[in-house]
Formats: sequence, C-alpha cells, structure tokens
Amino acid sequence: MTTPRSGIRDVFDAAGRLPDVISFAVGEPSESVPASAARAAVAAIDRGDTHYTDVLGVEVFRQAVADYTQRVKHLTYDPQTEIQAVPGATLGLYLALRVLLNPGDEVVIPSPHFTSYDAQVHLCGAVPVYAPLRPEDGMRITAEIVEQAISERTKVLLVNSPSNPTGAVTDARELERIAEVCRRHGIWVISDEVYHAFVYHDDIHDEAAAPTIAAVPGMQDRTIIVDSLSKTYAMTGWRIGYLLAPASIVEETAKIAELIHSSINSPAQFAGAAALRELDADVRRMRADYRHKRQIVLDALAGSRSLRTITPAGAFYAFVDVRDTGLSSAAFSDRLLQTHHVAVVPGETFGAAGDGFVRLSYAGDAAEIAEGMRRMVEFADHLA
Repeated sequence: MTTPRSGIRDVFDAAGRLPDVISFAVGEPSESVPASAARAAVAAIDRGDTHYTDVLGVEVFRQAVADYTQRVKHLTYDPQTEIQAVPGATLGLYLALRVLLNPGDEVVIPSPHFTSYDAQVHLCGAVPVYAPLRPEDGMRITAEIVEQAISERTKVLLVNSPSNPTGAVTDARELERIAEVCRRHGIWVISDEVYHAFVYHDDIHDEAAAPTIAAVPGMQDRTIIVDSLSKTYAMTGWRIGYLLAPASIVEETAKIAELIHSSINSPAQFAGAAALRELDADVRRMRADYRHKRQIVLDALAGSRSLRTITPAGAFYAFVDVRDTGLSSAAFSDRLLQTHHVAVVPGETFGAAGDGFVRLSYAGDAAEIAEGMRRMVEFADHLA
C-alpha cells in the first residue's frame, strides 16, 4: 500500500522555493511556549529526569492532565488508568483507531477533514466513509449527516470540533443529538479536541472550552478524547499530547505504544505538566490574540468581490470560498503562490467536499496576515 503524502506539506515545500512568501499554510502558533514551562523541562534535566518513563507517562503529567480536564472540560478521569501520554495527537489518533478497528470496519469521517484521518484508517485496514459537511450548516457536524453515513459495518465516528480545516464548532445541543445516534447504533467516538481552547462564538463564554461529546450522559464510556499541548500552549516541537479513555481502552493503547515508542520524552512531560497547571492566563491571552487576527482576515474578506467565508467559530483557520474566481482551489492556490507569493492550502487536500475552498491559518504574525490578505484579495478580485 502506498501511503499518501500530506497536501499541506506539498504547499509548504513549494513556498520554501520562493522568496518573500507569506505562508498561511501550516497551522503553527508564531510564538513559543511561555518560559515557566520551558524552565520545568530544564529543571527535569538538572534533576536527572531524563530516563525511560512509564509508557502511560510520568505521574505528575497524568495528574496535571486529570486536573486540567476537570477544571476546563468538567470531566473526571483516573490518572492511573484512564490517561495516557502520547508523542503528539497524531500518534494518539492512530493508537485510538488501531485499538478499536478490525479490517473492514468503517469509520465515519465528517469532511472536509484533517489530512491524516483517512490515511490512518487505511493503515488500520479499515474503510473511511466520508460524511460531506454543508456550507449552509456552517460546516458543522450534524446528527443528520452522521446518520446518513452509517452502515452495519460502522465502528467509529471521528469528531473534530473546533475543526481543522474549517474552524467550525459543533454546539452542545447538536452533540447530544449525535450522541443519541452513536448510542443507538453502538458506535464509538474518537473526539479530536486539539483546538478545544480556542472558541470565538459570541454565545460561548470567553473562558469556556469547546463542548465535548464525552460530556453527554452515557458517552464518556464510549469516547476516546485525543488532545495535545501543541496548539493550546504553542508546544508543537515538544511532541506531547494525551489520550483520555476508559481503562479497558488505555490498557490496550499502552500495549501498542510500548511496541512503537516505548515511552515519551521525559523533560517534555514535565514541561507539559507545568503548562497544564500554570498557563491558563496565557491561553486566554492567545485566544484574544487569535480573535484579533481572525478579525483581520474577516475584514479583508468583507472587502472582496469574489471571496467569501463562513466565520470560523474556533481553532485558527478560515475556510475561504474561491469559486467565484472561476478557478479550482488547486489552481487558485498555485497561481496565488506563484504570482503574489502567498501560500494557502487547496480545499481538496481535506477531501472532495473541500473543493472550491482554500484553507488559511491566521496563527502567525498580525502584520504578515494583513499583508497576505491584501495580496490574496487583490489577486482574487482581479480574476472576478
């Protein structure tokens, strides 16, 4: 089997071959983790905490995850048996899929979707079934869309809210309806909550995380939450995340993890524990910063004759409709990069339902975002 290459990486590499490119391609915060978390890693090194750890992670990290999850998501997990440290959410997602799936099982993937989802399903010998999201629904997952994609072979629903690539957030009421569908059909949920801290809906309190389907009564026992510190604390290079799941699931994911990576980078775990315990104010600051940068994007698009977007309610992505330019999203992305040196990701990278759209990340420098949007609107309106 040939494993497909990420279209995001293709754009990133192409942008690297041109001068003075403003890149909206990669979803990475422009800042670094606050110094207090980095100092915790240095202190761990000074103490000699640089050896193999329990495959589930050091106790201080798992306890910090448990405390954070109770404080922010109002969910209780046992740090001894229901939490596992993982080297980033991507591997955490694979562990979750690998434990739940047998060859031939189907996984419902609302789409547009993050690029690794269907590839990882294929790696497990299972079958991705795409549930096309609708612009008229704000690209949010709905119970109706999920129900239409289910068959007798469906084993897992993959939920990503806030979404990469669309920035959509599925509200608590709709998650309750989706949960009812999953319970009725006996389906597990894998909930990718990497962007949970960044929500901007006016009807969601500024301190609140995005709603989680695991909080719906009866769903914690059939949900695996995949989360990461990469986005929440600007720790992309530290490669530290975690799984939250029933003990029976964690027992199995730990066995697979032992074979794949043995244990997690130990100083990164101590840095992660410090971040989870101490950096709530920094997360609020980053959320406010992303809200400001999102507005730069929205203001620029409001002045365009040919570009539209659904206001992103979370994460730090805008999914921009380029159909009025007369170009496919791949052609739009390529010509924008070559002529105006702005890198965006074509929507079909995220599945067929993304055709006609491009994804841009507004996690970078505000001045560059403003200039990049000026160039993008200039390019698009010249075509219209």
